[in-house]
Amino acid sequence: MNRAAFFDIDGTIFRNSLLVEHFKKLVKNNDIDYDYRVKDVKPIYDEYDHRFGEYDEYLLAVTKIYQNKLVGIDKDYINSLADKVIIENKDVVYRIARNELKRLKSDGYYIFFISGSPDFLVDKFGKYYHADESIGTNYVFDKNGKFTGKVKPMWDSENKKKSLNYLVKKYDIDLKNSFAFGDTNGDFSMISSVGNPVAINPSFEFLENISSNDNLRNKIKIYIERKDVLYSFDLINESMKFKKF
Repeated sequence: MNRAAFFDIDGTIFRNSLLVEHFKKLVKNNDIDYDYRVKDVKPIYDEYDHRFGEYDEYLLAVTKIYQNKLVGIDKDYINSLADKVIIENKDVVYRIARNELKRLKSDGYYIFFISGSPDFLVDKFGKYYHADESIGTNYVFDKNGKFTGKVKPMWDSENKKKSLNYLVKKYDIDLKNSFAFGDTNGDFSMISSVGNPVAINPSFEFLENISSNDNLRNKIKIYIERKDVLYSFDLINESMKFKKF
């Protein structure tokens, strides 16, 4: 059997959201009008930016508007903006994630990306980091190449579990000797499935779920990256270590 490393992207590898960066390109090109980008989104972003609101609320608002305003837009145009997003943001990643990607790839692990961002962004990001396969939220286009408004989500734990099972079967993966990396509850099923779970900059809700799961508490590694410092936490002993990159 083979070993693998399953990675979420947004907030785990990438220090933002691929969808949000693509959204910004649409805004810059005036593909999203004033009312949507300013009146509806900006107040929610300001709440988060000033630490009064939650990032997930902002991201959900952006995602809904993004999917709505993308309807009818040509796939080639969407892909052209996606190429620019990857070119400009491909290296905006956490160092711990970059190091782990490099280490595990060199040690012969299969590298898989499973992300809630659009598949046309996830695929391009995956190719840059030499992932063996990448799975994102599937955006459905019609026969004329126009976005229909329909998506098959990949941001929730249930669908990520289905994708993980698909990859396990396809590549004959030994989960006990594999890794998974995530930062939110959407990654919980991936983290719970492997012998080597890792949380990078986890959300509070994710930490609560990890802490209440005895199996995960005994083996998970938790990393917080801030500036040039990497903090690591041991939930069993309730201890913390830190080191400079």
